[in-house]
Amino acid sequence: MLAYVARMLPVAVRSSRRRDGALVSRLNRRVRLGDVDINGHMNQAAYALVMEEGRMDLVLRSGLFAHFRAEGLRPVVGEQRLVYRRELKPLQRFEMDTRLVRIDGRLVVFESHLLVGERVHTLCEAKLLVLGEDGVLSPEATREACARWITDPLPVQNWH
Repeated sequence: MLAYVARMLPVAVRSSRRRDGALVSRLNRRVRLGDVDINGHMNQAAYALVMEEGRMDLVLRSGLFAHFRAEGLRPVVGEQRLVYRRELKPLQRFEMDTRLVRIDGRLVVFESHLLVGERVHTLCEAKLLVLGEDGVLSPEATREACARWITDPLPVQNWH
């Protein structure tokens, strides 16, 4: 847990200072040596942590986190799917684009793309449930709580 806090705290501090209402998070990153596996590229488990940095930046900067707190709501990851297209090597620079792209019933869907230049290396689709005092919000309550933060998905030109 301490490693998680050490990784997320700087993101939270920077993002909280930049509350600009942005509906898209674009973070520049570099593959950390501690995230590299025996095959010499970023380990699959590290991708989930990196993608969480993007979601944290987005919800803090956009004001969605403040809205959740004011309403007594807590988002939790219910499902996460990653599609790997190209590897990321040690110390390689990449950009992460994160957006809330739709609401699917009770699920709030975020997409994150890891890009090197214009080429997509990885796509993550994270579906979050929103918890209130009485449990998981209904589809209607989820839409009411989150709809104003939805934006268009990243138009991907060079996926293959």
